[in-house]
Amino acid sequence: MTTNEKPLQVHHCLLMLNNIQTHILSCGSPFDCNGKDVIICIPGNPGISDFYREFAVKLHRFTNLPLCVIGHAGHEVVPHEQSNVLKSQEHLFDLEGQIKHKLDFLNKCIDNRSRLHFIGHSIGAWFILEILRDHESILNRVASVNLLFPTLQKLGETRNGKFITHFVKVIHSLVLFLFLLAYLLPDPVVFFLVRLYLKFNSYPMYNFIGVNKLLNVEVGEKMLHLAYDEMNNVKNLNVEVLDKIKHKTNVIYSNKDNWAPVSYMEDLKQFEPDLKMTMVDIDHAFVLKSSEPVADMVAQFINPLAPQSCDQE
Repeated sequence: MTTNEKPLQVHHCLLMLNNIQTHILSCGSPFDCNGKDVIICIPGNPGISDFYREFAVKLHRFTNLPLCVIGHAGHEVVPHEQSNVLKSQEHLFDLEGQIKHKLDFLNKCIDNRSRLHFIGHSIGAWFILEILRDHESILNRVASVNLLFPTLQKLGETRNGKFITHFVKVIHSLVLFLFLLAYLLPDPVVFFLVRLYLKFNSYPMYNFIGVNKLLNVEVGEKMLHLAYDEMNNVKNLNVEVLDKIKHKTNVIYSNKDNWAPVSYMEDLKQFEPDLKMTMVDIDHAFVLKSSEPVADMVAQFINPLAPQSCDQE
């Protein structure tokens, strides 16, 4: 931030979506914008909104558009106790449940006159394409679609997908036990270890809140529940929808991504030049230390397509 920039206020709220209390992070006034354009960001897995705070702030500043980040159902511990329980309501936290969760948000919280600028990171990109395939009323409101390091096909066959399926899933109970151990450690010890992890990996300290929220067994089990479903069911590229939105779509992908390899991105090039594709030397989990350059690229795509904007705070 330069000395001439005013600090932006980031809003946090809890909403009941598809029967699960959910953390929403927002900049501007996406819930009260009088039908003007709104940016909707759907995260990857884990879907903890706080990981996207820096990205949201930068993108709001670059576009002057209201923006919200929808955390995934069950990926944060919330006051509503039943929302934290996986047993007997697994259907609320799998792929289909997460899609219904996002649809509930769009239908209840965003003015139906607003044009939508979708941003999907990783599995969030897949959610967006599924929603647009099955809901023409939302498809008709799309102003732009930004797919960031998207996991759109054959996820279980990727290097990381095989690791999840053949290793993490096999030792599932042990992984949850490690989450439990982290949760049981005294807070000062956890805080020290998180800060040490961030410093060792040269990650900015603004990731502290997100990492700390992740170290909870109730969050971990739902994150893994969704991941296993992704490995089993994210298989075929949604060519039908991509063909419909190619002239409004921006794809940013990495040259070193074990979730969305370059060979998969080649399948998207059939939609060029209508569909914009940019390869970058940035990690898949870009929010950890590359939020600003990615926000800048997304803003450059959105701004020419967004004649309307709300007054900045």
